[in-house]
Amino acid sequence: MKNIIIIAILIGTLVGCNQLTVSEAREEAYGRWFEVRAKTLCSLGEEQLKVGQLDHAGIKAQDALALKEDFFEARILLSKVYIEQGHYVAAKAQLDKAIELNPKSTEAMYLTGVALEKDGKCEQALKYYRKVHSLDSENLSAVMAATEVLVAMGRIREAQLNIESYTSISGDEPGIFELAGRIAMMQKEYRKAAGFFSQASDINYQHIGYRESLARAQFKAGLYPQVIETIETLLDSKDYSAGAWVYTMLGDSYIAASKPYKARNAYYKASELDPENPGVWSNIAKSAIALGDMHRAVISARQALQIDDGFLDATILLGYAMIENGQSSAAIKILNRSVSIHPKSSALLCLLGRGYAAIGKDQEARNCFAQALRVDPENELARELLEKREVTELSKLD
Repeated sequence: MKNIIIIAILIGTLVGCNQLTVSEAREEAYGRWFEVRAKTLCSLGEEQLKVGQLDHAGIKAQDALALKEDFFEARILLSKVYIEQGHYVAAKAQLDKAIELNPKSTEAMYLTGVALEKDGKCEQALKYYRKVHSLDSENLSAVMAATEVLVAMGRIREAQLNIESYTSISGDEPGIFELAGRIAMMQKEYRKAAGFFSQASDINYQHIGYRESLARAQFKAGLYPQVIETIETLLDSKDYSAGAWVYTMLGDSYIAASKPYKARNAYYKASELDPENPGVWSNIAKSAIALGDMHRAVISARQALQIDDGFLDATILLGYAMIENGQSSAAIKILNRSVSIHPKSSALLCLLGRGYAAIGKDQEARNCFAQALRVDPENELARELLEKREVTELSKLD
């Protein structure tokens, strides 16, 4: 009997052990299934995030977390959705949990910096970006993000020193050079900016923005032959659609390079793209004057004034062309009206004085030149014209 009891106990024990093993195996299988399902949901959510389906992506992340609460990837996905939706505090909360799960995750730290930066907490964001770089010294995205934050905080010089310290070790990352170029432009170091944009363009020649930025920097630096080369090459690029500003900059560079015919053609192209811009028509008038075509200059300047009757540059060009075209009396009327609107324009006053001089009203001319000097004591043209009128007057008395 005793043997039978012992055998029964042994059998019961073995059965219990088998039941526990089956339960554990079942639980492990469920865990694996939940993890696989959570990964699948996150993959779908990432694809929806890429195409802007934020709500659907967020639902997928939340469903994944319902299956596996400590699923790191789901926390990251949900934080990205919240950042895109502008829910920065909620994004930060998800990222805090993600960092608890993976304290060395540079992705979670970088996204935390993004959420804080977008929430206006720049100083905190900067700390996270720097922490990312301390953990991953090759992470140039963190370097650039930190630099952008410094710019946003008004610490431009610090930002410049920060980004330029990486240009020699950035390898083939054009974004480093582009950012360094932008900051150099802010500092009005245009030649340096042109150098950085040129390097960015050399690395990624297909990036139109880099070459456009290069042209701007070259123009600001007064490197007009280089501007012409850069823009002409751009215009030869397949499928490149230039804006009016490109042709305007090209025209200005042609003028500076004493190529008025090419300038006129560039300005005309700009007028086709932006016909309601008075500056475009004013530029056409400028190129016409350079070509000695006063009739075309008058027409183009008047076109500019039809769009904006107070446009000073167009008025000056119109007045000059009319005086050169023998229409000084009519020009004086136009210029006098403009002087009442722009009494501080020494250029306008000088031109009005020349108009009076052209019809023999020397006293009125001297008054205009003298007034121009009072407005702008450094105006050498006004000084020269005034002295010339005084010498003329003295010769008459002799």
